[in-house]
Amino acid sequence: MRTRITTIKEIDVLANELRRAQQQRKQSPQGRTNSQWPSSLRKVRGKRGFLARLADDVPLDVIFEIFCYLDPGDLLRLARTSNDLRCILISKSSESIWRTARGNVRNLPPRPDDLNEPQYAHLLYESYCHICNHKGRCDTVVWTLRKRCCRHCASTLPMCDNTFLKSQPSEYRDCSILPTEWVSVESKWNRRLVVHVDLAARLKAEFETLKTSEARTAWISAKKDERRAQRSHNDLCERWLQGRLDERTHELEDIRKERKEAILNRLKGTGWYEEAKIMIRTPSWYRHDEFSSHKLVRQAKKLTEYGWNSIKDELVEMLSEHRVKRLATERKNAASRRYESIEEEYTRIQSESDLREPFPAMGDVVTHRLFEDIIWDTPADEDLTGEFFRSKLLEHLPSILDEWRPTKIQELVEIMRKSRPGATTSDLHLATSVFKCKKCFQDMHYPQMFYHECCFRFMNWNERLRSYSFFCSPWSSQRLVFDEEKSEMSRTIVERCSLDPAATTVQDLYSTNPLIECTSCDTEQGRVFMRWPLMILRRHSTKIIISESIPLQKNQLVSLLANGLTMTTRKFCLVPIAISSLLSRICLPI
Repeated sequence: MRTRITTIKEIDVLANELRRAQQQRKQSPQGRTNSQWPSSLRKVRGKRGFLARLADDVPLDVIFEIFCYLDPGDLLRLARTSNDLRCILISKSSESIWRTARGNVRNLPPRPDDLNEPQYAHLLYESYCHICNHKGRCDTVVWTLRKRCCRHCASTLPMCDNTFLKSQPSEYRDCSILPTEWVSVESKWNRRLVVHVDLAARLKAEFETLKTSEARTAWISAKKDERRAQRSHNDLCERWLQGRLDERTHELEDIRKERKEAILNRLKGTGWYEEAKIMIRTPSWYRHDEFSSHKLVRQAKKLTEYGWNSIKDELVEMLSEHRVKRLATERKNAASRRYESIEEEYTRIQSESDLREPFPAMGDVVTHRLFEDIIWDTPADEDLTGEFFRSKLLEHLPSILDEWRPTKIQELVEIMRKSRPGATTSDLHLATSVFKCKKCFQDMHYPQMFYHECCFRFMNWNERLRSYSFFCSPWSSQRLVFDEEKSEMSRTIVERCSLDPAATTVQDLYSTNPLIECTSCDTEQGRVFMRWPLMILRRHSTKIIISESIPLQKNQLVSLLANGLTMTTRKFCLVPIAISSLLSRICLPI
């Protein structure tokens, strides 16, 4: 509840203070020359000293009535506008004005005894660092030191460390009467205990003047109560300050919301309102939304006509860039969904097809100009179903095969010709034509390489296809080489089977299916036999160990193989196989 200054005695005292200030002003040199005024005020006409006229032209009781509606921060700033007002507000006789102003502030704690009214107002309302005087906002108050302090200056405050404690009397060194307070330094997680050195020195001097133990005990007890009351008052002040900051934060947020709504209303006339709403509905992962957090929108400033004209062009440019990025993203997302649908349908068609001849990889199909145009040029909002892609695949896949297959087969022939200059397409089917992958070193016959993963799992340089899969590429032969060693081994096997190496195909050798003993894998336990593909691959997935002491007939061995007898372990033949050791070890089938 506000208390008004109504007593005649108070008015007379303040009137005397005002007349004394006016008399001193008249006795001072008359005015200033133009050069004595600050440069920012030299060209101002008719406004110089406007607030100073308040004390001359306005009746004193009206001035007091005005002061009754102000808070301490307003009085503090008003006292700095003119010498007359300063003389009125800084004098001791104006305490009733300050008390009235404090009464206007809700939940403001009472003034502490060690501060006068202007000092208390200065501590509460002057939001800059009182140590470095930096003009930046500083909301950290060290109540024990009666100062505002930024985090940088907090590191310069005196610490209450062991050195300081040892300098204090031992009787109250550990008691809670020392003027200390925890302060955040650099960050809120780094805190240090600071102390009011001057006040601590006064306490020490007072304590040392006491001679008896009873007096000192009573003094310590009184100071503990006093310090407890100070801490309680500091807590009240901190809660009040935090509430004031929270209230101000809410006020600024309301202003920002009003500004954003005003901007949205203005955008309706420019045609960019819908794009702004889309930005608001799609927040990013690290902030609410790009529109609301934009520097021109998130300002705690009311939007005026002049302000709108100043920011309109930049906002429209920002919204235009966002639309371009959004449409590109929507197009990529739609293409990714279409890639997924076409891959699913293509996998089904591939599983139903004859794969004994080369069949294109998924990357070959989706990078074909026909399907690439369908995927990327169809509007993003148009739904392309799996049935649609299946019909397109069945319609155009034959022509794609006719175009793709001869080209890729010719690439293999060119690889063969590096070792066999006279190689032709028909030579690819021979059992003596063995290729090897340079990446995984796997050996393979035609057409196994067309389904070998290393041949179409390349880092994708196609920007469009990479948006769906980073390693889904068209089939390529760049990782294939002709394996001369394995081809020569196959030739030996074919010749020992009494077959023609120039005409025997892989299928012919599978039909012959010779049984071979690997002498390099023989152990004390017995001998190792295998079918011919395993000898070529050096991969023994089916093996039989036979003791040399037991006579073995060919029909018995074949019978054991038919029954599925295998070794309990799997291993690779790591010893190079000599071709000469195989000549007498090949067993023809029954």
